[in-house]
Amino acid sequence: MPSPGSSEPSRDPAAHLGSGSGPRTDRLTTPGLVDQHCHGLAGVDFATAPVHHVRDALRELFRRGVTRVVASLPTLPAPDLLAAVRRLAPLVWEGSLAGLHLEGPFLSRHRCGAQSAEDVLEPGSDRSRRLLESLVQAGRPDHGGPDAQAIVAMTYAPELEGAEWVERALFAAGILPSPGHTDATEAEFSTALQRWTGMQTPGLGLGGTGRHRLPAVTHLFNAMPGFHHRAPGPVPAALRAAARGDLRVELVADGLHVDPDVIQDVLRLVPGAVCVVSDASAATDAPAGTYTLGAVAIETTGNTGNQNSRAPRLAGQPTLASGAVSLDGALRHLLAWGVPLELAVPAVSTTPALTLPSTRRASGWVEWDWDAENGTIAPGPPAVVVPPGAPGT
Repeated sequence: MPSPGSSEPSRDPAAHLGSGSGPRTDRLTTPGLVDQHCHGLAGVDFATAPVHHVRDALRELFRRGVTRVVASLPTLPAPDLLAAVRRLAPLVWEGSLAGLHLEGPFLSRHRCGAQSAEDVLEPGSDRSRRLLESLVQAGRPDHGGPDAQAIVAMTYAPELEGAEWVERALFAAGILPSPGHTDATEAEFSTALQRWTGMQTPGLGLGGTGRHRLPAVTHLFNAMPGFHHRAPGPVPAALRAAARGDLRVELVADGLHVDPDVIQDVLRLVPGAVCVVSDASAATDAPAGTYTLGAVAIETTGNTGNQNSRAPRLAGQPTLASGAVSLDGALRHLLAWGVPLELAVPAVSTTPALTLPSTRRASGWVEWDWDAENGTIAPGPPAVVVPPGAPGT
């Protein structure tokens, strides 16, 4: 296993158990956790909060062992989305954020979930083209190569008219297209993956290994058609592509978005392709109340004895609006559900790190108190060791 100062975590082994003198003194060492889909935490909405509040949330996540964070920006009015990218891109260039993920605005209106339906755009319009060009420019520093682009991924619905233009523009800019919030049929989803073949740039696209960056499906199962034996939808096509090594898939492991048994099945089916994400928001780990997720209001209730009631939802509606736990909580869930360490740890660390440009993958190491009797992480924050210059140092 590399030393804590290594530039990039090893993928084998993913974790190391060290024995201690008692049931609470065993230690579990893992790479730092990498959250590639996070909207905020504990009252801080990355899309709208001042930069100093974003830094506060990143420090809290770092304290929990989440050492690399991609800030997700939901669908917003075009001027607000552009302003958010301009506000947060410097945090990427300085290394505080691992990147920006744009969750829209080119989404299916039938599957926009908690996104602002009023601000969803058709990708083929002149207005949409101008917006995407401006976003790409805002994420590009004055000096730096393609890997310096602050935006690392954009969620889009591949069945929409004009989606092919979006894919080409993203690949050309060094940004990963991320299918999601989609009403695509299996054929439409598969056709999009076939289109990608001729659009790839060096180090970016399908069929890569090692340092190659692969696109990921935005929160598989959520905000897309469910699997049916006569209308398969995008899920089986995504899993086949993941099994071929052409695609990764996000899963929200909060116990609410996806059934725990389904998460375990997917981890065993495509173990090297799963990126467990938090999808956390300002309402996650926050007192009961109303918060923002970009342009929409979300809320949690006051019944803290029921996890389902603590899940952030669209204000006044039953729609899940973000994840119920941060990524360290997701790791604790995976282990409590019986997912083996060799599957759980890469899914929250080294696999999502491969979505990032190679210069941003270093996530350091985290040492957790290990409850050997129950096979879970003990309560309390871990000890975090990161390379010099990494976030939190």
